[in-house]
Amino acid sequence: MSPKRQHLESQEQRLYVQRFRLDLKTRDLPACAIPNGGQRSAREAAILKAEGVSAGAPDWMLFVRGSNRIGLALEFKSPTGSGRVTPAQALWHERLRLHGWAVHIVTSAHEAWEVTMQYLNGPGTP
Repeated sequence: MSPKRQHLESQEQRLYVQRFRLDLKTRDLPACAIPNGGQRSAREAAILKAEGVSAGAPDWMLFVRGSNRIGLALEFKSPTGSGRVTPAQALWHERLRLHGWAVHIVTSAHEAWEVTMQYLNGPGTP
């Protein structure tokens, strides 16, 4: 993954998280980022893997029931449209859906926010 594309994904995710943490509707909800990306030393990568870090886990997870689902998982991809879901990510998405999670691939903070609001407010709501 090129540094520029990764930066765009990161920028959009950071904008989303900033809004999530400030909005009265979401700021107290249990949610977190999954630290799968980035450069690490071989030693640090081995430690994280032993601790349970798993390649392909979604970027952001909301641990709240809504829209007949157990939780919401968001996978951020570049707003340029160049990002692709890896086989490990596709497997994670499939497993989560099988266990009742809503999983969405988003390309902007705005899109992620709309998905989150629809998830929390139910189908057919903005």
